[in-house]
Amino acid sequence: MQAHQGLLIFILSLSAAHLLPLQRSYHPNTIFLLVFKGIAQRVYQRQASTSYLAFSGTLAFVLPILTIVILCLLLSQFAYYPNWLGGLVLYLCLDTSITIRAKRIATLLKQGQKSTARQLLQSVVARDVAKLSKVGIAKACIDSTSLRTVRHYYLIIIFYLLLGPIAALSYKLLLLCDHAWRDSIKPNSRFITPLKQTIYVIEWLPLRTFITLMALSLNGKKVAHYIKHYARYFYQRNSGWILALFAANLRVQLGGPCFYLEQRFEKMRLGVERHPEPEDIDALLSLLKRIRTFFLLLIALSWLAYTLSATALRF
Repeated sequence: MQAHQGLLIFILSLSAAHLLPLQRSYHPNTIFLLVFKGIAQRVYQRQASTSYLAFSGTLAFVLPILTIVILCLLLSQFAYYPNWLGGLVLYLCLDTSITIRAKRIATLLKQGQKSTARQLLQSVVARDVAKLSKVGIAKACIDSTSLRTVRHYYLIIIFYLLLGPIAALSYKLLLLCDHAWRDSIKPNSRFITPLKQTIYVIEWLPLRTFITLMALSLNGKKVAHYIKHYARYFYQRNSGWILALFAANLRVQLGGPCFYLEQRFEKMRLGVERHPEPEDIDALLSLLKRIRTFFLLLIALSWLAYTLSATALRF
């Protein structure tokens, strides 16, 4: 009965995230973003020593996230239906608006409205977009959509299923803190390094497992080639694995140099094929649908195998 209730809660949370997504203006994530931005503004000092930046950067994300997690744990102890509260946490953590924005950006680019597409893109990326060309906007959109979908959707689900809602919430808060800080702090700052390293370690195994499983149903040989020759040398290896999966299957070049806060950062390009066009955003959305179908079927088969094995053990 408990297993069936957990499956029901999971299905309802997933369905609500797709059918009834909360608007950004009143989503709890917006409050958390403002909190993390406010902490960075008060604590971050660009001219401070590296030791101060590392120590203050660590405390700046550990203390607020730990406080939120402890409050949620205490709340769950008094909840009459803690499992349903966990489902609510999953619903709030999942971000299903990423693909909607990508579709709108593709439509705007096809209509020649580059300035509007840049404005919409700026709301989801930390890089500078003011000087991006049509091709640059398409590439940035594909990069961002790929990275955010894997992290803010699939990895959230994996943490929820394997470790519970508190683990999913903790990971989501780390991602929100990283996004909030990147708006005003350069990615190579010592202040943000402890946060990036924490995220890297936490998602290392589940992300690689997910990419490997998805590659089995797609162009696995080419994905493996891209991981071997590009992802392992990427500026952030976890991100390199994600982009390798999509670059190999979309047959376009992803990654490359970009600007953050008016400073150019030399990042490796993944692949030697053509640069993406607006039509490739549509191809990305189709690919994401295939990945979602395969992922959900994999979860269903895993749950069925678990149920059958548990039933067999009883007898």
